[in-house]
Amino acid sequence: MRIVKGIPVSPGIAIAPAHQRRTGTAMPAQRLVPHSQIESELERFAEALEASRMELSAMADKSGLADAVGSIASSHREFLRDPTLLRQVQEAIRNGRTSAEYAVAVVFRRWIEKFRALDDEFFRQRHLDLIDLEQRVLRQLIADEERADEASTEPAILVTQDLTPSEAAALDKSRFLGFVTELGGATSHTAIIAKSLGIPAVCGLGPLAEVIPDDATLIVDGARGVVVVNPRADVLAQYRERQGRIERRFRILKRQAELPAETPDGWPVGVTANIEFPFEVDQALRNGADGIGLYRTEFLYTEGAGVPNEEAHLEAYSLALERLQGRPLVVRTFDFGADKFAAEVGIPAEPNPALGSRSLRYSFARPELFRTQLRALLRAGAQGRISVMFPMVSSVTELRRARRIMDDVAEELRREHIPYGAKIPVGAMIEIPSAAVASDLLAREADFFSIGTNDLTQYSLAVDRANERVAALFRPSNPAILRLLQTVQTEGARAQIRVTVCGEMAAEQTYTVLLLGLGIRHFSVAPAAVPEVKRVVRSITRRRAVEITEVALSLPTPEEVDAYLAEQTDQILGATWT
Repeated sequence: MRIVKGIPVSPGIAIAPAHQRRTGTAMPAQRLVPHSQIESELERFAEALEASRMELSAMADKSGLADAVGSIASSHREFLRDPTLLRQVQEAIRNGRTSAEYAVAVVFRRWIEKFRALDDEFFRQRHLDLIDLEQRVLRQLIADEERADEASTEPAILVTQDLTPSEAAALDKSRFLGFVTELGGATSHTAIIAKSLGIPAVCGLGPLAEVIPDDATLIVDGARGVVVVNPRADVLAQYRERQGRIERRFRILKRQAELPAETPDGWPVGVTANIEFPFEVDQALRNGADGIGLYRTEFLYTEGAGVPNEEAHLEAYSLALERLQGRPLVVRTFDFGADKFAAEVGIPAEPNPALGSRSLRYSFARPELFRTQLRALLRAGAQGRISVMFPMVSSVTELRRARRIMDDVAEELRREHIPYGAKIPVGAMIEIPSAAVASDLLAREADFFSIGTNDLTQYSLAVDRANERVAALFRPSNPAILRLLQTVQTEGARAQIRVTVCGEMAAEQTYTVLLLGLGIRHFSVAPAAVPEVKRVVRSITRRRAVEITEVALSLPTPEEVDAYLAEQTDQILGATWT
């Protein structure tokens, strides 16, 4: 038996024999073409593009596929219309007198390496989409047949170096119960599709050939990021028992998802969802979310190669509002920085991007992008319940400046006789210690707060949670963080504004109990976590939560806080549910 640790991508447990598959398309040989054939090569490229777009259109429209697949297929199709991409391939054919397939490979791989080199994990994972597109176009050019897996229909776990989004979408769920990859990460489109289709998956395992032979029995634990190779009989029995327990738990949670999030002593709590794409609204509502508490908008800058215009913004917000059918939508303005794709829209690299021109400061640096987004948000406000939230506010000065720009944009729309929402609530994300400490001042200026516990913890403790050498110090239960949370909640309540916790902390059962005890009445979590949070709320009285939190606040170390909260949560929910 061998246990391999990777990146948890899609939750669930799958148990089946391994099926090895190698991915990738070989680099085409460089072939010079005569001047007389250059136009022919350009025509071949155009035909391959059109055939690829038609394939993607068929995938996007295919009945029965998850919305995630259709949305990503549509974005891939639009990328193949990007004028910069087309021009670069055409120039490579003309200037290099080379074949269309070689030009496509050279240009795409240049873009792929550019994305791979980005510091931000979310955008770095977009290189898989480019690999997917390159392979699709090359298959058209070199008349290669789509790879088909063996005719066997026996259940298996797919083991591969990497998996592109379209390959993940095409997986036969009756054949492949899960997949594991050497490369990849939790923020890739492949991961999104795996979650959407409910396929347990673990990525980033490193070289697999040495540890996973063909036909080896595998256990894929997608929630923990663990793959067990050739498990012992007792381990296999434990996982089968746990697999059954998870399935039973899922059925119970689904039945309870529509029940209100209210403590037994009558304290109502709002549970909304964090999403990145419009199609995730449906999943959130199916899981019982009261609305969307955090709509990340960075995807608009990654779904195509260009900067989205006002209409592209408006379409995304309108689609979400339409799916919400009157439920609230809280949109965070774009959260870029020098470490997050900023070079693609003109922001130069910085020596310390975490403390540089990012988030709201970045919006001020690029007012044309900010105003475009605000115009669309205000216009969407005429269609439904939308709120605007500014990320990483550090002072009253910044919040006032952002609101002035928003007021100016509203006046612009009024003069142009374009309908817009006149009274859209404006919130501040509390992610920086200065904002938490000065929350009494910010509460006079904001309509609501949303606490981003991930960044608040990182900045307060000076810990990079992605740095494995110090990641163990990243503890939201650190007494300093708990005191900051208590301060923000107290000042928000005093000013009678809503305080929501939208970081990962809100979705962890032990911390849900603690946050309830602090007085937090609004949680925004990943769609899959909504039923869990609602179950915790329905299992503990407000009074008991306060008692537990008071004890937790008196403890001097995060280790003691976590141990105490785990003990209390086990008593409330039962150990099998934690």
